[in-house]
Amino acid sequence: MELSDFSVKSCMSKTACEFVPKKKKSLNLEETAKKLRAKEVIVDIETPYVLILKFKGKNISLFKSGKIIVKETPEEKEGRKIAKELIEKIE
Repeated sequence: MELSDFSVKSCMSKTACEFVPKKKKSLNLEETAKKLRAKEVIVDIETPYVLILKFKGKNISLFKSGKIIVKETPEEKEGRKIAKELIEKIE
């Protein structure tokens, strides 16, 4: 999984960036949460459908579908950088 596998758009609130996989994905969030914790990403909330994370000082939602929402990030460039680093930690 790489950032190029995602399309990006600003969320309606204009304070978040949303990254949606171009192809259908289904993440095992239990395994993903374990990987992220081992790589020092804070997992605030874990459900079978979404992980609420803290990473690089931002709140991030990671959905089972692979969609990533980087919150408090109005600039797409910053959102892309954070999403790319998060994806690298998932692999």
